[in-house]
Amino acid sequence: MRALLVASLAVLAAACGGSLAHRSVADVAADLPIGQDIQRIRLEVADGTVGVAAGTERTFACRGGVRRAADSAADLARLERVSLAFLAAPDPAAPTTLVVRAPRRAADDPPGVFSLELGIHLPADLPLEVRIQGNGHVTVGNRLAETVVETGRGDLRFEACAGGVRARTGRGMVIAFEHRGDLDVVSKVGDMQAFVREPGERIRLATGQGTVQCHVPAEADFEVDARAETGRVGNGFGLPSETVGRFGAVLAGVRGSGRTKIVLRTGSGHLSLSPHRFGSG
Repeated sequence: MRALLVASLAVLAAACGGSLAHRSVADVAADLPIGQDIQRIRLEVADGTVGVAAGTERTFACRGGVRRAADSAADLARLERVSLAFLAAPDPAAPTTLVVRAPRRAADDPPGVFSLELGIHLPADLPLEVRIQGNGHVTVGNRLAETVVETGRGDLRFEACAGGVRARTGRGMVIAFEHRGDLDVVSKVGDMQAFVREPGERIRLATGQGTVQCHVPAEADFEVDARAETGRVGNGFGLPSETVGRFGAVLAGVRGSGRTKIVLRTGSGHLSLSPHRFGSG
């Protein structure tokens, strides 16, 4: 973890445009009990990468680190005084939601970097929200309940999730595989690839700029509406597509009962809907 944090500082220094020559890393950890009256978890992070896996206890368990960087030793010292404690309390507007707030710097702290790398374990059957205000990648695996993810900018990865996923990123690549249930993902910029083993009622994959690939079982019944403002639309189900204007394309059609509504969108890029033979599992 420390090696990853140190390596990330060099990238952040270039992105921030300053020297950020004064740097440090530290471990962070939390083990927060989840009361029996809690029905949902919301994790709030200012900046940082988050990985979520299934846990065996009714606990929010987190291990990770923080990377800090500043242009002067004095500014770094101030960042190092930021508390690394996680704060948890029920949402006053929804008491059955436990809000976990990750460590963050205050508005009057000096400029620089204060970014987290978090690995989290919590019950797979407890609905989860991950909200990253700024930049951060999110990886979520083996979920059984609904998952909601929002990040200002970052890649998203969903591994063997069920219970429905809703996700938003300002800029980032998205991949979902071994997915079961509804899937609703929107990105302003970025490619998307989804392998949906058991489609629910709705699949929506939309990007302002990028290519979208959606793979569903070869025997799936669906109603598809796929539109590329600039780009092509293809499919492996034999449904006809048509050109719109000089540069756009549309694919609209129904297969079988039309049980799953599939919506694919790109402002600039290509769309594809393909049959996939999933193995046993």
